[in-house]
Amino acid sequence: MGHFYTQVLVCGASPPHLPMKLAVISDVHGNLTALEAVLADIDALGIRDIVSLGDMVGYGPHSEGVVRLFRERDIPTVQGNHDRAMAEPRYLKWFNPVARRSLEATRRMLSGESLDFIGSRPHFLTRNGCRFVHGFPPDSLTTYLFQVTGDRIRTAFADFPETCCFVGHTHELTLVDHDGVNASRRPLREEIVPLRPGHRYIVNIGAVGQPRDPDNRAKYGVYDADARSIEVRFVAYDIQKTAQAIVDAGLPQSHADRLW
Repeated sequence: MGHFYTQVLVCGASPPHLPMKLAVISDVHGNLTALEAVLADIDALGIRDIVSLGDMVGYGPHSEGVVRLFRERDIPTVQGNHDRAMAEPRYLKWFNPVARRSLEATRRMLSGESLDFIGSRPHFLTRNGCRFVHGFPPDSLTTYLFQVTGDRIRTAFADFPETCCFVGHTHELTLVDHDGVNASRRPLREEIVPLRPGHRYIVNIGAVGQPRDPDNRAKYGVYDADARSIEVRFVAYDIQKTAQAIVDAGLPQSHADRLW
C-alpha cells in the first residue's frame, strides 16, 4: 500500500478559538467551475474553515486549476483514490479502462508541484471532533460506504473515536446513524440534520464535481459544532461550460454526459 500518511489537525472537542462552522467538500474531480461556485457559496455564508475529502482530480478538465486553487486557499484535504493514482501510477490498475485512460491524460496535465502536493496528502484528518476520510473509516481510500453492510457497519464505529466521520468516494449523499447499539442508514436531501446526543454518525456528503443522484447541482455540507447539526447544501453551476471543456480536452464524452 505504500507509505501511510496521517495528519491530525485537532483531536477531541473543539477548543473555543476554533470556528464552530466547518464546510466539508468532496470529489471535486477537476471540475473547477463547480468548485468556484461552492467556494463562493461558502464565502457568502461567512465560513472560513473548509476540509476536503479528496479526489481533487480525475474526470474533469481542470485538475491543475483545482489543485492550484486548493493550494491558494490552503484547504486541508485527504487523499482520494484518484489522487493516489496520480501520486503512484501503479494504482491505476484499480480503475476500469475508460477511467484509467482518463487518469493517464489527467496526469500529463498536472504540474510537478501539483503532483507533489497530491502525493503528500494524508489518508485522514481530524478536526472539530470529526474524522475526515475519502472512502471509509478509519482511513480507507478505496472502500465504498455502500459496500459495508449488516453487522460490519455497526461495528465500524469502534474503529474511530470521533462523533462524526465524513466520507466521500460514492458521490451519493448518505447518513448512517448509530445510537450506541444499532446503525440505520438513509439518503440525505437538501436539509439540515440535527445530531442527537449520544449518537454517532458516518456522513457521505456527496460530490462537488460529479454528483450521482437525480439532482445535478454541486453538493457539500456544513457541520455546525455549536448547533449540533449538519446542513446539506446544493449549489447550481454552469454544467455546460464544464461539459464542453471535458470534450475540448479530449477526455471521454461519458465524463461530460454524467454531469447532467
